[in-house]
Amino acid sequence: MDLTDLAKRLGATTLFSRLPREQLLALLAQSPRRQAAAGSVLSDTAHGLKNHLVLLSGELEAQRTWTEADGSQNTFAWPVAVRADGPGFALLSAAGSHIRVQALTDADYLSIDGDALDELLGWSELDGNATLARNLKVFHKVPIENVQQAFARMVERPVVAGETIVTQDEPGDSYFIILSGEAEVWVTDPMTDETAMVAVLSDSDAFGEEALLLGGSRSATVRMHTPGRLLVLSKSDFDELLKPNMVEEVNAEQARALLSEGRVKLIDCRYDMEFEESRIPGAQWVPLSTIRQHGVFKIDPEATYIVYCRSGRRSNAAAFLLRERGIRALSLTGGIKDWPYEVDNSAL
Repeated sequence: MDLTDLAKRLGATTLFSRLPREQLLALLAQSPRRQAAAGSVLSDTAHGLKNHLVLLSGELEAQRTWTEADGSQNTFAWPVAVRADGPGFALLSAAGSHIRVQALTDADYLSIDGDALDELLGWSELDGNATLARNLKVFHKVPIENVQQAFARMVERPVVAGETIVTQDEPGDSYFIILSGEAEVWVTDPMTDETAMVAVLSDSDAFGEEALLLGGSRSATVRMHTPGRLLVLSKSDFDELLKPNMVEEVNAEQARALLSEGRVKLIDCRYDMEFEESRIPGAQWVPLSTIRQHGVFKIDPEATYIVYCRSGRRSNAAAFLLRERGIRALSLTGGIKDWPYEVDNSAL
């Protein structure tokens, strides 16, 4: 039986019925296919059965052991076999600890990661917002129950072409996700007073998080170019449900160890004049203001980064934006201000 046929048949079972066919196919493709000789033990009582087993041929015996109220041990065993009049497989779900599984005959099976399936099922509970949440990569590190609550609290807002959603320098009070439509991002340079369009946002893009993470004002004006619809989350809900899980921080000692081991790269997200004055050796300069624009393309998407600024506030926003784009980034607590190690003060 090929994976397409297996996915179709598994999709009729209660366990897998909530998954879209494409997701189920992808899950099966990454699940190892294994063989077990008669008499071999696939899981023991001590470790339990952590993966779902899709038996394709052969026969297994599953055995659950539990402790009664009086302290005595009890055991229940049952066979798992592919029946000639069945769907062409037998399913043994990862039902927790104290389950022992042994092959009674030579067996062929798929092992499906129980945690991976739980995560997919959790996303499926978001109903119409599941695809949107998966597209926003920054949500992937947020507990699914927080994501569910966040979407439940978001308010849908219709917008018209030309409508200004946020204005540069005003206080930040909301986080926005574009359901449909296009928006332009305009920035006024405080030194030259020149205004330029720096980005265009569209379906599934988000904005407004920088001011919320920095606890300051808006860094840009966002204006709708076309009519559309937005989802709006208040600052209090953002702070409660999303902010604590969206930025991972490291202290100076941890950062130095990771850098010395070659496990991370370093980004300085400050202004050019700050970077020219002094910097942590080896840092790549990618200012916070450019990460939404071309700056992100200077960054290796496969690497892990530690981002720093002067105090740690801007680097929190930068790390958030990088994670929103699928790049693993950590923020250096205290920034260069509290960095107790070598600093490069030489002229660039």
